[in-house]
Amino acid sequence: MIQNPQLTARLAIALIAGASINFASGQDTESSEDSVYDLAPFVVSGETYAFGAQKIVHVTAEDLERLQASDLSDIFSQDPSIMVGGGISAAEKIYVRGIEDKMLNVSIDGATQAGYLSHHQGQYSIEPELLKFATAEPGAGGAAVGPGALAGAIKFENKGASDFLTGDATFGSFSKASYGSNGDQLKLTGALFGNVSDSVSALFAYTYSDSNDYKDGNGDTVDLTATDTNRAFLKLDAQIDAKQSLDFSFEDRDSKGTYRHRPNFAGYFNHPVAPNVPVEMEFARQTATLGYGYYSAEDNLDFQANLYHTDNSIDRTGQYEMGYKSLGLDLSNTAAYGDHEPSYGFNYRDDSAYFTGKGQAVGFARPLVYNTIPDETIEIIGFFAQDEWQVSEQLQASFGLRWDEYVYNDKDGQTFKNSGFSPNLGISFAATEELDLNISYGTAFRGVTPIDLITANEGGVTNHDSIDPEWAENTEIGFQYDNGTYFANGTLYQQTINDVIISSGIRDNSGDLEVDGYDFSFGLRQGEFTSSLGVSHSNPELDGVALVDTDFGLGSSYGRTWNANTDYAFTDQQIHVGWSLNYVEKYDESPESLAHKPSYFVNDFYVQWVTGEDDNIAVTLTLDNAFDKYYVDQATAGYNARLARVAGLAAPGRDIRLSTSIKF
Repeated sequence: MIQNPQLTARLAIALIAGASINFASGQDTESSEDSVYDLAPFVVSGETYAFGAQKIVHVTAEDLERLQASDLSDIFSQDPSIMVGGGISAAEKIYVRGIEDKMLNVSIDGATQAGYLSHHQGQYSIEPELLKFATAEPGAGGAAVGPGALAGAIKFENKGASDFLTGDATFGSFSKASYGSNGDQLKLTGALFGNVSDSVSALFAYTYSDSNDYKDGNGDTVDLTATDTNRAFLKLDAQIDAKQSLDFSFEDRDSKGTYRHRPNFAGYFNHPVAPNVPVEMEFARQTATLGYGYYSAEDNLDFQANLYHTDNSIDRTGQYEMGYKSLGLDLSNTAAYGDHEPSYGFNYRDDSAYFTGKGQAVGFARPLVYNTIPDETIEIIGFFAQDEWQVSEQLQASFGLRWDEYVYNDKDGQTFKNSGFSPNLGISFAATEELDLNISYGTAFRGVTPIDLITANEGGVTNHDSIDPEWAENTEIGFQYDNGTYFANGTLYQQTINDVIISSGIRDNSGDLEVDGYDFSFGLRQGEFTSSLGVSHSNPELDGVALVDTDFGLGSSYGRTWNANTDYAFTDQQIHVGWSLNYVEKYDESPESLAHKPSYFVNDFYVQWVTGEDDNIAVTLTLDNAFDKYYVDQATAGYNARLARVAGLAAPGRDIRLSTSIKF
């Protein structure tokens, strides 16, 4: 159990401050509906919004279609607070405010994607086609985001039949074909959807994608980056009666290719044991979810239950197969009592990390035999409660608490049992109808979790017998402004993850990871024209030392990041045109000059034409990296001290993508 006297003091001060604001306002807490300011999620910069003081990045299906997103880097390309490095999907990692995705809760259709397979590879096999939305919630925050969300949460949700059916239609189909010039990428998607009965609807979709090695901005082919991907998806929705609903989804995605032994490093190098030789790999994920909902206003019930199972694996031909399985159950209910809207629930997860050896690696300096090791298992139980309280006409408070218990059994027979509380508090004040001011303090507890699987085997890493859990704090202050024409938002934050765990022979705690930073965006809407400019900067440090590219599992340092987006709609012609600029400033704060990261500008353009009966045909042309800029993304694992050079993959050069979709 975590004992933290500073936490109690901070919460007491925050509660007193909240009460003082309430009394000072002189407002009657019993407010009428027509006089309460709207403090619901506040839309700014097109698709980025904030709720309370917690910034949330929201990417819609329309965004993804116009960007012709093909991987994680495309999905989050228009918000500077999120960076995706790697060069290819097999190596992609997400960094939120400089912190790696292993510190966040990531879910697909409500199924948590947990574990840590390999620090040299990406783990989240996401198919952007038919995504309904993607959201990122930076920083430890609300109690309902699930256990162990040290640095926030990322959620992906796929579409169902209801997202395609319009009007009186009961059945339909969707097909889409796209081509990308860089790597000759061909992508085909087909979907059937409709009402199976008066109460049941279904969607089945299949996506096939194939690409060759891509070229960088210098026109040079980046070897061993070709990929072949298949994805099948089924979703069923049933309305049992006026109050009850049921849904089921199943996704099977696999991606194959011949990559280097370390997919995130380019070229060969003289490692004493394992040089960067080519290996045939298959990344696979199967995710099944079953959801139940019960809504009754008279009983004050909005109950949701979600049962899921997911298996995420990597199979390296002739070497090994490793993976992470999760069986989970989430229960929650949201009610309304006057000015209060409490939600409460339960989370359960039973995970296993497995590593099955298949033989000896070839082409290595000396024999490296992969043996099967015992599974690592973990069981997590959590309870949470969160309340949204409309204190007065202008003031809203959000406060909550969760408790989690972790029981972890490692490969060496050790058992670690940890439990702890994670409280949070946020206050939103509507200074005017156009301006919101916010402040929040959130915490997150995470017990000891399974070892990075590749280091558990290849590196022989073991846990220290007195390893402690991790615990995070996040303080934010922000504002949102929107007068219909001009809009802006900003967040100042300070994050600390105490007792972070790292693997270095003996896996143990290694001090505190701290991040101070800010996110700001400004924009204009004028008729059919929208333009915005955003900037983000973070400085992640472990015990006062800036993170470097090889601080795997923690994060990375990179320069201040800017993003400009402009969109114009020719409504009569049903044409959208847009331009996006990403600028990353030079990063030169490392004591090693070779580790400095040069700045770069990347320009993307798109045009989309919608036509046909009921706007059922869309033709989209995008021009990514339009000026063929050569660069290594600053979130890509770049400089390697062992090699004394930049080892990361260069980003793709110019890519002309053309797609046509039709819905019947």
